[in-house]
Amino acid sequence: MNGILGFSGFLNNDDLSNEKRKYYVNIIQNSGNQLMRIIDDILEISKLGTKQVKTVEKQICLNDLLLEQFSIFDIKAKELNIPLYLKKGLTDKESIIYTDETKLNKILGNLLENSLKFTSEGYIEFGYILVETRHGVSIQLYVKDTGVGIRPEKQETIFERFSQAEKKLSEKVGGLGLGLSIAKENAELLGGKITLSSEKDNGATFYVTIPYRRDDSGYETKNQAFPTNKEVLGKQVHTILIVEDEEVNCLFIETLLEGFEQDYKTIHAKHGQEALEICKENNGIDLILMDLKMPVMNGFEATSLIKEFMPDLPIIAQTAYSTRTEKQKAIAVGCDDFISKPIDEEVLKETISKYLTISKLPPR
Repeated sequence: MNGILGFSGFLNNDDLSNEKRKYYVNIIQNSGNQLMRIIDDILEISKLGTKQVKTVEKQICLNDLLLEQFSIFDIKAKELNIPLYLKKGLTDKESIIYTDETKLNKILGNLLENSLKFTSEGYIEFGYILVETRHGVSIQLYVKDTGVGIRPEKQETIFERFSQAEKKLSEKVGGLGLGLSIAKENAELLGGKITLSSEKDNGATFYVTIPYRRDDSGYETKNQAFPTNKEVLGKQVHTILIVEDEEVNCLFIETLLEGFEQDYKTIHAKHGQEALEICKENNGIDLILMDLKMPVMNGFEATSLIKEFMPDLPIIAQTAYSTRTEKQKAIAVGCDDFISKPIDEEVLKETISKYLTISKLPPR
């Protein structure tokens, strides 16, 4: 409020330059947005305190909900130069569940907002997997960051109202310490719980476990929390490793693959070094879509090293630089094929089908 009223007064100065005026307006807008978030949090925690808040469950696509959250927070993350990654644990069809969409959005929104506040370098990753609990199969959502972390003695109280683990740092980033409390109480309303794994100066991971509720015609999940074989739902599934440092590009490829008739399982590597490590630990990868321009280790070096111990693994180079020299260099280091960005759906389908043959099940 001090920022809004104080800098609003400065705007009355007739001698104010346009540059200063824009700067002050920006401060007023940011202060106003912060004040609105504080008011929203106070109203939300007040409603939760009445113990009369009801859940309104409906059928939603969890993948779509997470993509919406990604589109919102990826903009903020880019402003802070913090990469944001999304990991989906199910196909779009399998991710259709019954839950309260509004409350789930509030949970994820508060956790992502918290991670952005306390992460100055590294990355933030969020997503979900299926886990077996004593109540059956549940969805375990998570938000992981490489931020300041939380001291062990503070972890039990961090979800209490108006609690802030690091007072001095919290003063810089703003807020009243209500976000995690709101996330916890909304998680409990959904029949779930929220937990934390963290070390001081070594990041934090928040887990939210909620029931995996589907209708009777939905995907049967009993004893199938983590399918590891190649046959899922009566179809052969190939595993594709997408090596791409830009999360939006990876999501685009995954969306294209979901539209194909075949079923594909995807793994995401953020750079060549991570791709190399994944290949060493996983011999079930059937094809690699390799970006060539990446930090840490580029696609040329990664391809060359992977081909040394997996010479028969198809690697398809993908890059926005589609010059003849680039293509020749990619083939020279071991790439089997080449596709240009922006990736065309039909070109991707045809290229993949050249190297992956889907075996058909015998007729019944």
